[in-house]
Amino acid sequence: MDVPESHPPEVPAAGGLQALLAQIVDYAGLFPPAGLPLDEALPNYARYRRSPDAWMLARFVIPRGRLEDLAAHRDVIASDPPFVFSVLGTGGDDDDAFLDALTDDVATIEAFHAEHRGLVRADVMEVRLPPSLLGAGADDVTAFLEAVDERVADLGLTVFFEVPLDDDLRTTAPPLLHAMAAFNRVRDDVSVGFKMRTGGLDPDAIPSAEHVAAAVLACRDAGVAFKATAGLHHPVRHVDETLGVPMHGFFNLFGGAALAVVHDLDAAALVAILEDDDPDHFRFTGYDVAWQDLSAPADAVARTRETLATSFGSCSFDEPRDDLRTLGLL
Repeated sequence: MDVPESHPPEVPAAGGLQALLAQIVDYAGLFPPAGLPLDEALPNYARYRRSPDAWMLARFVIPRGRLEDLAAHRDVIASDPPFVFSVLGTGGDDDDAFLDALTDDVATIEAFHAEHRGLVRADVMEVRLPPSLLGAGADDVTAFLEAVDERVADLGLTVFFEVPLDDDLRTTAPPLLHAMAAFNRVRDDVSVGFKMRTGGLDPDAIPSAEHVAAAVLACRDAGVAFKATAGLHHPVRHVDETLGVPMHGFFNLFGGAALAVVHDLDAAALVAILEDDDPDHFRFTGYDVAWQDLSAPADAVARTRETLATSFGSCSFDEPRDDLRTLGLL
């Protein structure tokens, strides 16, 4: 398919903050709590792509069912191509339902690429893992991933499978992730990753620091990349005024992931980072990222972002960068 490679925005001179935040935000303005209409969210994304802070911006997140709606906004897309998309797949409760839906998803993406040839590139899919595969054996997971590969290989998609962050995670995640890692090692045309939901519209939707730490360390130990979504509008852990409960911060999560790699942190140490609500405990220099007395060199942080902690979906791009300005970091 003759769709050109995207050209990432220029990142400011190398340093800890830049290594941590380069292309970290997948803009999800269509989704709550923003819930913007497409004719507002897409121009927002175009405007952010032209801003001085575009180096922090990655993809536009859109459900598969909304791809056809983009035909009415071709002028916006054509203003600065290629626009890069993360597509939310349909999913299914079991393997068969999932794969049937995936066949339709792929056909829609192929038609989308054909209609906007040279202007768009969908290179990521996010979709819930079928519940039937939670706790399944390695052979069953591998067979499922091979069936996924057969459908998406020609698109070159990276598929992030969303898995619940719950009390079962410590037992369900390791075999799943090790099967995913083994699958990735023998294929060049597709890769698979782990998606974690770090927030939501009610308190019960926000996973504990213990659950988030378990997911991050399981991905680190298996060698599988993750992306996050929801609740990460602000750099540092804080109490949400509406929900009245603590929300995770992207410094905590992504900085913690880098420190966990560099220092081989255990769960208790990572939980301490995830639960820290003092922005002064996070420091950035031209050479590293630091939390308290732990630091990670900028090049190691960049590698962690590339291989482990890839990005997070946010319905706001303004809130994260406004907070960074308030902290004197932009």
